Amino acid sequence: MHLVIELLVSLLMPEYPSGSSISYFQNKFYLIGDDANTIMILDDHYGKLDSIRLFDHPGKRIPKAEKVDFETSLVVNIDGSTNLLVLGSGSSENRRKGLIMPLENNHNTDPGYLPKQLDLAEFTSRLTRKIRGSLNIEGSALVGKNLILSNRANKAYPENSLIITTPGFWKDQARASIRILMLDLPRSSGILGISELCYVESHDMLLITLTSEQTNNAIDDGPIGDSYIGWVKNITRKTNRQRLSLDGLLNLSRANENFKGEKIEGLCVSAIKANSFTLHMISDNDQGQTRLFTVLFTPQ
Repeated sequence: MHLVIELLVSLLMPEYPSGSSISYFQNKFYLIGDDANTIMILDDHYGKLDSIRLFDHPGKRIPKAEKVDFETSLVVNIDGSTNLLVLGSGSSENRRKGLIMPLENNHNTDPGYLPKQLDLAEFTSRLTRKIRGSLNIEGSALVGKNLILSNRANKAYPENSLIITTPGFWKDQARASIRILMLDLPRSSGILGISELCYVESHDMLLITLTSEQTNNAIDDGPIGDSYIGWVKNITRKTNRQRLSLDGLLNLSRANENFKGEKIEGLCVSAIKANSFTLHMISDNDQGQTRLFTVLFTPQ
């Protein structure tokens, strides 16, 4: 039997703070940090290519009260072109924002380039009335004709939910569809909160990262516990349900000690061979540093 997960690379990036999401397109990685000033662009060996400046805060990390809290990103097709969609957590008024950045244009040659900003206040207000608990969007994935967002659990409300909506929801925020799908987790795992989603279309599988960070609300951080990866097979057949269960859940911290003390916040897939995926994970250690992991993942 193959190993479920095999660590190939672990790389600390002390210069880039609070890694929260990683996306992959045409041999490039796009890194998001929830309190970072820039989007970092890397080659397929994690070498720095460029960065896109988003904010002008003078420090390395934007203070918690001021940050937009970008937590998730994904590659999407918008009007025939490929773009990076980045979304804030929505957990406070200044975090109800997003941005769109074209990936096929040579925008890096323009030092004054800024991605298109999105005001998501109307859609976020609708979500706060629909979900249970407090709003804290941490993950996103395109699954068939649906865009799925994840709302993170905490100790005060220990249930995670998936928000099923329409790709391009920001264009008609008042009428974009919203449906809530609750995620059931094994009771033995304790309170886990979703930190990212990733859809593997060739296997119709939804990958989910989770962490056991101890926090009582959607804004404050807490002591870092373990990180996990879960998976759901045949996900397109299951999005119409009211509740969703995992087909598997792996404690990364127990599988390899290199994951201990690392809060896995994002993941993406760069290659698929048979039933094994080359995954790239990004972590935040709450000390202003980011770590990247490359793993070979074979869900059972």
